[in-house]
Amino acid sequence: MCGRFTQKLSPREVYDLYGVAGPPPSFAREPRYNGAPTQDFAVCRVDDGGSRRISELRWGLVPPWWRDAGMGPPLINARAETIHEKGVFADAFRERRCLVPANGWFEWRGPSQARQPFHLTLAEGRHISFAGIWERWETRREVIESFAIVTTPASASLADIHHRQPAIVDPEWFAEWLDPSSQAHELLDRLSTPNPGPYERWSVSARVNSVSNDDPDILRPVGEQLRLI
Repeated sequence: MCGRFTQKLSPREVYDLYGVAGPPPSFAREPRYNGAPTQDFAVCRVDDGGSRRISELRWGLVPPWWRDAGMGPPLINARAETIHEKGVFADAFRERRCLVPANGWFEWRGPSQARQPFHLTLAEGRHISFAGIWERWETRREVIESFAIVTTPASASLADIHHRQPAIVDPEWFAEWLDPSSQAHELLDRLSTPNPGPYERWSVSARVNSVSNDDPDILRPVGEQLRLI
């Protein structure tokens, strides 16, 4: 799964990553070093005309039919294996896909009383795009646009830390993922194999356990850094 991630790209970097034209506006919040569910993050999606747009959406999918936006736990992840058939995700998968720019994500390993957190990312500092889906929930007084991150079985080089990982979309299939007319079975085929990397991972301080700690020191290695090829 993915329960925390880092999004410290500048607006310019996000716009350049997805080829969005025009000068980028400033984000309405600071970089997320220890980003958590219910917070807002930048995502890339397409408008009704098929043009790419950058929006800030809440992490934790809110289905449009919920009577209350808080009636259930935040739906932060959607399993690639079942996303097309689970009612809570199926419509968004067919019609409302997005890309979530990131610098890396966190996972924990070990017994519950002494879990060691790790930061995981693509090697050489490459920007990451998580596969995402989004929804719009609204009443007469409130509108919430939210997203979930698609997950896959972990790459063999990361599976000793956690058996799941975010689905990573390579630039050559950005257009296919964002296009609502793409064939679902072709997308599912792509998602069925986790991105092979290479990855880098390193252990970080237990400060990451508290969402109130959201600063660059969160990413500081506390043990030997391991690069995986």
